[in-house]
Amino acid sequence: MRKLHALLIGLFFVCYALTFLPNFGIFNNLDFVGFLPQSLAWVLLLNAINTVIIFIVYFKFFKPFSERASKEFENLEEGEGVK
Repeated sequence: MRKLHALLIGLFFVCYALTFLPNFGIFNNLDFVGFLPQSLAWVLLLNAINTVIIFIVYFKFFKPFSERASKEFENLEEGEGVK
């Protein structure tokens, strides 16, 4: 599970870094992809991929962690202590 988490987070940061390529002159031509300039199409595609990755990471890892932490705090407030 940790390897999957690391892979998803790594993929997110790689895609995020690739969104800066048009700033360095890569994928920055005046060619059009559909009705969008190439650089805008590239950045929008990578941002869509990153959005999907973040939703997967949130629902698979952070939401269950938040629910477990909430239960532990409720138990701590009730005086049961941490198990």
